This record gives sequence, structure tokens and C-alpha cells, in this order.
Amino acid sequence: MEDNYLDFAIRTAKEAGDYLMSQYGKMQTLEWKLKTNFKTQVDDHNDELIRRRIKETFPDHNIYSEEQDALNRNSEFSWVVDPLDGTIPYTCGITDHFSVCISLVKEKIPILGVIYAPKRKELYHAEKGKGAFCNGKKIYVLDEDNINHTLVGLDSGKETSSFKRASITFYEAKLLSPEGVTCTFSSGCASVPLALTASGKLHAYVALSLEPWDMAAGVIINREAGANVTNIYGKQWSLDDPSIITANLKLHKKLLNMLN
Repeated sequence: MEDNYLDFAIRTAKEAGDYLMSQYGKMQTLEWKLKTNFKTQVDDHNDELIRRRIKETFPDHNIYSEEQDALNRNSEFSWVVDPLDGTIPYTCGITDHFSVCISLVKEKIPILGVIYAPKRKELYHAEKGKGAFCNGKKIYVLDEDNINHTLVGLDSGKETSSFKRASITFYEAKLLSPEGVTCTFSSGCASVPLALTASGKLHAYVALSLEPWDMAAGVIINREAGANVTNIYGKQWSLDDPSIITANLKLHKKLLNMLN
């Protein structure tokens, strides 16, 4: 892989993250995209910024991002971008779980990912075959295999796929059964819990109905940190999958058996 792919992704994520912090705490005008999902002018600004940087640097590559239509150049390489993952915690100030996510995908499989969580001052990155890092330090998933001792990030997501958000109650009931996990955790953001799983803060992450840009960067970061990353049915995750389970190999198998 060309070294400038990673340099570009890190530089661009930092630029977008700096803009997030320059606007943090200011009143934002909300635009409701769905009945249960809104965006702000910050989302639009960062989406346009990142797409412009990609077009300038890699004009032949495809671009898929949250706030604009796909740009298909018929390339084997696609940039998958979330300009602000965690709009709710960012806007409402309820947690520091928000980030900029940039991933490079080759034929539906992420090969590079950057998650920059600026309020946490954490930059996660990974390239295929080169390991996963947070602020330059190598990270690994936890090796816990006792399902009763696990903290699991759990996300219902949005009603934009074959899954319905309310389906999460079926899976949560299994996770919280007497034979289940210690607790589940949801913060209104996918990328930061994915990063926390890769870096050994959470044991696992499960979500049903997300978009590709919510997960793509986190997928490669988790895989390079030693996780098995599949959809809810156990198929290796690719860009078409709205659901995700990530954990170390032993724990992943136990979670998969519990949830299916």
C-alpha cells in the first residue's frame, strides 16, 4: 500500500477533527434527515472538506460519505467517510464519543482506517497487515473468554436497513440473561466504541443497523488489533453488511452462539 494513503487519511481526519472542536459547544441548527436522526452544518462542512481533499489527491477513486451521494469512478479503491460520527453526543455534549472516520476500501474490504476522536485526543489507525495503533502505540483486543465477565458496546443504529431498531431488544435480552454479559453500553456513536474494543477498553461491540461509514474504519482497526469481525450471522464483515460483531476469536464465537 502506498504510504501516502495513510498519511493523507491521518492529515485529513485531523483537519476535520480540529474543525469539530472549533465548533464544539456552539449552538447548532438541526436538520432532521429521518424521524429519529438529524445532522448539523458541521456534518455538512466536514463532509465537503474531506471529499474535496480526496478529489484533489486521488481523483480516480470512488467516494462514499454520509451526507452526499456516492461518487463512483469505477475504481477498485473507495474512500468511505463519516465526517462526524456521533452527532448526538457532539451536539448535546452528553459524552466525548464522537469522531471523524476515514477508511480506504478495496473491493468492499477495508484495507486502511483512521478514527480521530478529538475531544478524547485519540487517533486510531490501522493498515492491513501492519497492526493497529492509538496515538502511535500498538493496541490489541482483550483476551477475556468468559462471557460473564464482558463489557459489550451495543447499538440499535438507524432504521435504514433490513434490520429494525427495535430488533435490538431481542439481542439485548440474550446478552443480559443470567448466562450473559456483565453489562451493555451505548453512547450514540459506533466508531468510538469500536475503537475502544480494538484498544482493550471494551470486550466486544455489537450493532444491528449501521451504515458502511459508521463501521469501515473500525473494522480494519479491530481486525489488526486481533479481533474477529463479522456480521450478526458470522459472515466476515464487508461493506454491504449493516450488522457487526467484533471481539477476540474465543469470545466472538461465544457471543455468536448466544445471539443466534
